Amino acid sequence: MDLSSSQAFFWLAFGVSIFGVAAFICWTLFEVAKLLRQSNEIVEHTREIASEVEEGIVNAKEKFGQTFGTMVGLAKGVSSVAGFAAKHTAARAEKKSKKSKKRFNKLLNEEEEE
Repeated sequence: MDLSSSQAFFWLAFGVSIFGVAAFICWTLFEVAKLLRQSNEIVEHTREIASEVEEGIVNAKEKFGQTFGTMVGLAKGVSSVAGFAAKHTAARAEKKSKKSKKRFNKLLNEEEEE
């Protein structure tokens, strides 16, 4: 190959630069494809984890659903018993307050209210 003319050197440099640009584009496409594949694997892994968590929640809900229902029933029963006890205590306190205690005053020789 004769590089005596500047036109021959130009075509050689042009061919090498075209080859370099093509190699760079191929390498860039390869890296982009690797990145896309890795991001796809991350998304699939995240979906698997989310489905396992969802299954766990559904299983826990099935196992403890009846227990939670029983607990709610017990809580309602306890609140009604507590309400009844509070009502009864208030009624007793009202009766006691209505009763006035009387004591005997020795100086006046009569009974008086406290």
